[in-house]
Amino acid sequence: MSSVFHSGERAIHSKLGVSSDADIVGRIIQPYMNKSFQSFIELQSMIVVGSSDLQGGLWSSFIYGEQGFIQVLDEKTIQINEVNDQQDVLLANLKSNPNVGILIIDFLKRIRIRINGTVRILENNSMEVTTEQVYGNCPKYIQARKMKLNKSRKRLPLKKEYHLSLSESQWNWIELADTFFIASANLEGKADVSHRGGQPGFIHVLNDNTIQYPDYVGNMMFNTLGNIYDNPKTGLLFIDFLNGHTLQLSGESKIIWDLTEEEKLKHPGAKRLIEFQIAKVLETQNSNNPSFKFIDYSPFNPK
Repeated sequence: MSSVFHSGERAIHSKLGVSSDADIVGRIIQPYMNKSFQSFIELQSMIVVGSSDLQGGLWSSFIYGEQGFIQVLDEKTIQINEVNDQQDVLLANLKSNPNVGILIIDFLKRIRIRINGTVRILENNSMEVTTEQVYGNCPKYIQARKMKLNKSRKRLPLKKEYHLSLSESQWNWIELADTFFIASANLEGKADVSHRGGQPGFIHVLNDNTIQYPDYVGNMMFNTLGNIYDNPKTGLLFIDFLNGHTLQLSGESKIIWDLTEEEKLKHPGAKRLIEFQIAKVLETQNSNNPSFKFIDYSPFNPK
């Protein structure tokens, strides 16, 4: 039995009959960054970070900077420089729980690398991450976008709003989204964050506290679903690629295994559904300097 998978992931593998396949694919998970990963990471200008708050709630956070703001110190250590401590809950979370999940993604090249490990907060709100699991993911469901840092853009003051449910504008935002990120953690609090994508409309808002989305064919490891199986607490992140706002949702997820014929029609390509119950909402306006030019949708997206 491979040691890279925990009990929740193993339970999902067994339920779906993919234990042998998962063992084969799971060989890509290593405790260190190889040379090609190191080179890729140092060229990137954005990452998504998953963290836990004092109550165990999960959050996904968006961080960006000039090329080089992520430094590879050695094969098991990266440093993320000058994290904005006013933007969201990330630094406060990490001071109480150092476990972190990181997704480093290049939308344009459709390349993504996941790093799970622990964090030490340094001076000037920099973070030093010690890796425990490092692996690449396939390009499926990534919409191609070209990111540009706008050095001359006037920075508007941050505006943060906390809610317990979705507003009408947030409801519309989610239903038009083609991309989001989900943070999860196992029973030991080891965090992970992953990417989800599809055609606009693939996410359905059922009411102002509940959203539902399809789970498509993936990499056969079922890291996120395995975490949800053991620990339903999850955190979703939506980025407004045009206006630079972020929407963070913290709550709980459950897996819907058996789909009705109506649900199959509503969610083409779905192997199962995830239903997310919202506990907390944080919308941050004017939070991001980058702009993203849309190029095209992923050819893997179910239509």
